[in-house]
Amino acid sequence: MSVIDLDKRIKVDNKVEVKLAGKTYKIVFDDNFQKTVAKSSVEVMNGLKALEDPNFENKELATQKKDVENTFTSVKNAAISALDKLLGNGEGKRLYKYYNYSTDALGAVLNALNDEATKSVEVKEKKRKALKHMSTPSTVSAGVSMRA
Repeated sequence: MSVIDLDKRIKVDNKVEVKLAGKTYKIVFDDNFQKTVAKSSVEVMNGLKALEDPNFENKELATQKKDVENTFTSVKNAAISALDKLLGNGEGKRLYKYYNYSTDALGAVLNALNDEATKSVEVKEKKRKALKHMSTPSTVSAGVSMRA
């Protein structure tokens, strides 16, 4: 009986070091990473819904101000929480302070991390497809990705 050693063909290298705000973090682009980023995105979208309400303009000024304040607080807290989960406790607040108390900057950090995770998978998938194509030109292979 022959043994097919898939360990020689399948290499998973989703551990990276990221330099950010003067500190180096070790991150694993795994399912927990993806879930944390996705949950943060959902929380941000839900936080912004109050400002997208078609009746927003018809609300009292005090209510509008409260909605804006609540939205910013909700979005900021979601970003800080996600960064704490990804980088370690207290890191979300540290980055918020480092980037001069900018929620937009925290969003940019999360987006950049997610982009790097996506690129690392795409590059590996492209390399795999290129190698597959070179080794078996008559074989058509279909890739499956969990990313949208």
